[in-house]
Amino acid sequence: MEQNYNLDSEDEKILDELDDLFGVVQNKQVLRDIITYTKLKETGKINTGNYNILIRNNSSYSEILDSFLEVCAKLFAKHKIISNEKICHLDKVLNNERRDNIFGKILGIEDGIIVLNNDKMRFIDFSDYLEEYKDKRDKFKGQILIFVDTNYREGELDQELGELVSWRMNIESISEDDKIVYCKNMLSQNNIGFKEKDFREYVKVEFWILKHMIFKLLIDCKRNKLDFVDKQMLIKNKNCFQKSNNRANQRKNIKKQKSEKNATEEMNELIGLKDIKEQMEKIINYIKLNKERGKMPSLHMCFTGNPGTGKTSMARIIGKIFEEEKILSGSGDFTEIHGRDLVDKYVGWTASKVHEIVEGAIGNVLFIDEAYSLVSDRKGSFEDEAIATLIKEMEDHRDEICIILAGYTNEMKNLIDRNPGFESRIQFTVEFPNYNEYELLEIFEGLCKKEKYSIFKESKAILLEHFKVAKEKTNFGNGRYVRNLFEKIKFEQADRVVKTKAKGINLITSKDIKKVIDNSNLENNCHKKVIGF
Repeated sequence: MEQNYNLDSEDEKILDELDDLFGVVQNKQVLRDIITYTKLKETGKINTGNYNILIRNNSSYSEILDSFLEVCAKLFAKHKIISNEKICHLDKVLNNERRDNIFGKILGIEDGIIVLNNDKMRFIDFSDYLEEYKDKRDKFKGQILIFVDTNYREGELDQELGELVSWRMNIESISEDDKIVYCKNMLSQNNIGFKEKDFREYVKVEFWILKHMIFKLLIDCKRNKLDFVDKQMLIKNKNCFQKSNNRANQRKNIKKQKSEKNATEEMNELIGLKDIKEQMEKIINYIKLNKERGKMPSLHMCFTGNPGTGKTSMARIIGKIFEEEKILSGSGDFTEIHGRDLVDKYVGWTASKVHEIVEGAIGNVLFIDEAYSLVSDRKGSFEDEAIATLIKEMEDHRDEICIILAGYTNEMKNLIDRNPGFESRIQFTVEFPNYNEYELLEIFEGLCKKEKYSIFKESKAILLEHFKVAKEKTNFGNGRYVRNLFEKIKFEQADRVVKTKAKGINLITSKDIKKVIDNSNLENNCHKKVIGF
């Protein structure tokens, strides 16, 4: 009997779920081919390749990727390509752990799909792990590895992945046509008529803004018992939304103006960082004096240290100080980018992109976070081009802009050591230490005060002991860790208040804190058990 390689009606029903997503429908055929490939393998007609996939995600909306992966998992589990429909994002599991021995750390994870996001995993060169994968690939049965990246260095990543992947898919950015389809679907589902041509100008906004606009339009139609929208109604809806946003922004600006402090006061109010503040005061005095002498020094800096240690906050304040002291000609604007933002996707484009970014920040501060992501083991790579151009721009504009390179201490040392041009252009290097437990508690209390929560003395003691242990972990998140903990505690506090009908709706109790800390410890223990280290 001849083998049937076609998909059945249930397969097609699963694939039809992609019709409700933006930028993924073109992948239907690739998914069909994967199922056909499965049937060919089962009958011995093909014995090469694997199920691993590279997804080039050019959409700025993370929920699109998540929804797409859920459809893939459903289809793959049906055909027993994977053992279950669970999806594991490896960067979330590893958190701040080192990124070496990647495939060794996957062993023991039971999820059917393992997602390796090249952006969130600090730009690993996967070709370094090819032999490791070959040694362990038999242990990944019932799993698919999905590598996620954008198109910015398409050829290079294809070369890196080599034998690791056999399939490639794309998630395209949301187009104006997609936005029109979204509006049509929303109105049709609510039995409201329209003319498609009226939406061309209406949808020329960010998608997240459009979603709010169309929701307000639906509410207005139902409130006024309207079953049709015309062009004038769309214009009125859009203008109304924009005016509302403008008023909100104006209120924010007025509030900001009333409470605005000078930059030096802002720096002094930062929690902890005593040595850093003294060092920055000396740096600023040195620059001011040399400017008066007519010998303006290079303004470029390197900030090193763990996440959440105040590097970005200090960089923003430096921009304001340089504006107030007229050290720079700008208005104190602050441009923050990731090291990878300097790299473009085609040969010759990177130099222009670096030049454009630097030119746009002239007179102000350009903060390049995780600058070590520009380190590449391949000579002549796009990253090398970005570094060479950046070094030239730093020299050409040495007294017109303050470029601050920031990142983990060891990784930044590696970047500087490998590129001597940086050392001669970076005038000041500042090492940001971890916060101690008392400073972490002060950050937590500051968050409570800002959002009008109260906390008892015994709760502070619990937090203090927790911070004392937590801060010893490798690559501890410092202020970022405290903010994340605070958000979780607020969630537990709200749940308790509603369930118990408690009167103290602004009170955070020891019970709220202990529950979050205990759950956090449990999760950490589970991860260690699953991953095997």
